[in-house]
Amino acid sequence: MKISDLKYIWNRIKLTRKISKLKIEKAGVDHENVPFVKLINGPVFYGLKSNLKDKKYYNLLPSKLKSVLPFESFLVANDIVIRYFEGGLMLGGPRKEMFYKTQPGDYVAEMGAYMGHYTIYLSEKVGKDGKIIAIEPMPDNLKILKKNITENNLQNVIIVPKGVWKEKNEMNFNRKKGDHQSGSVELNYESSDTLKISVDSLDHILQEQKIDHINFMLIQLNGVEPEALEGLQGYRPNYIAIAARYDKNKVHAASLISDILTKRNYTCTVVKNHFVFAQLN
Repeated sequence: MKISDLKYIWNRIKLTRKISKLKIEKAGVDHENVPFVKLINGPVFYGLKSNLKDKKYYNLLPSKLKSVLPFESFLVANDIVIRYFEGGLMLGGPRKEMFYKTQPGDYVAEMGAYMGHYTIYLSEKVGKDGKIIAIEPMPDNLKILKKNITENNLQNVIIVPKGVWKEKNEMNFNRKKGDHQSGSVELNYESSDTLKISVDSLDHILQEQKIDHINFMLIQLNGVEPEALEGLQGYRPNYIAIAARYDKNKVHAASLISDILTKRNYTCTVVKNHFVFAQLN
């Protein structure tokens, strides 16, 4: 077994232990056949149904918790821990807020927003005077993202149903079959679905929403982070957190991104070789 596989298994076991500590009011599948988990005195989260491969981890849960959390909703509980409570740039990766904590009144641009579990966290943090621009291109993710925003009555969230690129266009997105997180213009997979997606520059997206500033920007775009920055000329977010996990043409992505931002008067810190945190000087 590969070391990466062993790390994944260990991370999943640790994750399941954390799920055991969730205070769940109720969970199940709603009338639209969408799994959900409602926390006691907290938000309701919608997501994907669990896969059979998750069963061995679900079986590690205490019987008392399994009586409240059916297997169908186990994957949603996973996402609550990973995205809402921990907010990592990947499973086991550094926290998005490692160098900057979201503040009341902040304007935050989040890409990709995925299904909105971290969006819920950000919405709570910025409060009524702040704004979240949640950018997500994949149609099935958007459906659940919208449901999470609507059911939690998050008035400070703007959903942008687009991909991010250096300019306005339509492009093919590749995604691993059955993997809702892997959508990418750049990456190719052995077994993939291809979708035609509208893309736009960050400048255009923010201008369309009449946003005049961004305090915190989160960029997770599966390989097109440099192109996203190319389309960000008219704004200077105070803080940026970027997952730069995919090198191109033998060029280290995190180094390339750091060079781009340093020239724009940012101080950059690279964590674990693939995560860039930048602060405007």
